[in-house]
Amino acid sequence: MLTRRGWVAAGVILAALVAILASLITRVTPHVRDAAVNALNDRFDSQTELATLQVSIFPRPEVSGTGLVIRHQGRRDVPPLITIESFSASAGLVGLLWGPLHLHTVDLEGLQIHVPPGGLKGQGMGLSKRDQADATVEPDPAKVEKAKARRDRSPIVIDAIRSKAARLEIATDDPGKLPRVFEIHDLAMDDFGFDRAASFDAVLTNWKPAGEIHAKGTFGPWNTADPRMTPLGADYTFANAKLDTIKGIGGTLSSTGRFHGVLERIRVDGITDTPDFMVDVAGQPVHLRTKFTAIVDGTNGNTWLDPVEATLLDHSRILARGEVVRSEDVKGRQVKLQVTIEDARVEEILRLAIKSTRMPLTGGMKLETSFLLPAGDADVPQRLQLDGAFAIKQARFTQYNVQQRIDTLSRRGKGNTDDSGPSVVSNLTGRFVMKDGRIRFHSLTFAVPGSVVQLAGSYTLKSEQLDFDGHLLLDASLHETMTGYKSILARVAQPFFRRKGGGSRLPIRVSGTPDHPAFGLDVKKALTPGN
Repeated sequence: MLTRRGWVAAGVILAALVAILASLITRVTPHVRDAAVNALNDRFDSQTELATLQVSIFPRPEVSGTGLVIRHQGRRDVPPLITIESFSASAGLVGLLWGPLHLHTVDLEGLQIHVPPGGLKGQGMGLSKRDQADATVEPDPAKVEKAKARRDRSPIVIDAIRSKAARLEIATDDPGKLPRVFEIHDLAMDDFGFDRAASFDAVLTNWKPAGEIHAKGTFGPWNTADPRMTPLGADYTFANAKLDTIKGIGGTLSSTGRFHGVLERIRVDGITDTPDFMVDVAGQPVHLRTKFTAIVDGTNGNTWLDPVEATLLDHSRILARGEVVRSEDVKGRQVKLQVTIEDARVEEILRLAIKSTRMPLTGGMKLETSFLLPAGDADVPQRLQLDGAFAIKQARFTQYNVQQRIDTLSRRGKGNTDDSGPSVVSNLTGRFVMKDGRIRFHSLTFAVPGSVVQLAGSYTLKSEQLDFDGHLLLDASLHETMTGYKSILARVAQPFFRRKGGGSRLPIRVSGTPDHPAFGLDVKKALTPGN
């Protein structure tokens, strides 16, 4: 048993411990506040405000607070870099009082991040391949470790950060335009420190096309001198994105891939799969898959594509390079591409532009065109601008009466008046320009054995109206294409339709729709000398 003297000694020791503990409690809160504020000010080159901060020791060390505001370079003319409505954290006593401020877990409420204005200077596609590679290549792990060793030890270390409802806003250079906004439903960061990259797992909402992106990777360390140069890298999945949130198109897109680089220049390598892609003007779903490489300016959303390889309905292959950039004084972004189709089926391409479930034409197709989709609120077909050339080989018309006329045209063009014979294939070439929902053909050549049709005119997408005129060139003379009394009349008319080098040249018109085209002799032009 303790003696009286022992009890007195124990009481003195207990009183001393209570005094020490009381001293610690009164000192730990300002110590933690000063350590946190000084570290944030230094690392983010900022001015940090903290409305409240409480530190408790019993029953276990915890930290909580409200109103954390970090203003980059102390600026008040732009939103704060980071704001947090409230936070709570668990810690060890040693981590609170000695060495770097060490917190075990931190839970955040009302996290908002505002990236200040900035972006790429000049056009990304103008950079050399070497510059692009240097800007997007993954860092060498050995060099990262050496650089990490050279840095000062982080004044704050957090084992795990959790946030359930965060908001990321990336400001644009134009003060009149709204910032890019990402709603982050769930954010988890592990091993956070100012001297290292933190691993993260995030689910965020993408507005156009509407859907959720799940990304898992690393972020940081934060670049104090220029936040836009902060590195990041992650694998992502983008599932069930609704393309109908983009006016003029529809379908459900899924995408997977990887992005890496810095906020100002992110390289994205990925694939997409849209089993029901469609353009509103046709309303026909087709299976579209793509493989792409893109350079994205994360500060303004501008994107440079190099390349995009698309496959339509498992057969038609499309290659595109270009840019998707914000337009001045117009809502949205402008898409500017160079498109090449080397191996495609014309019937598959037509599904994007024609409402009929039965395509009027089949055959192998090649095409090269510029593709310009200006920003704006009008439907895609009204905004889309094309300028290019195409060739269709081994073409056949799917409607019997149309193909029958083509077969007859070929036989008569060779001087064969027999209406029976094998079906023939056609070759089509042309140059075209599309604007304001109408495709204008400067030259359209249609060739079958014995005959060539040369046309110019237009096709209106919405009404599906054909409006063409031109000439039918026959290898044979008119009288060789007819029998009976018509042959005699044709001999009389032949001088009006004689073709240099032999054969006949007839002015014609084509009208109607792809489902019901109408072919006829242009009588007015036929009676005009030198037609």
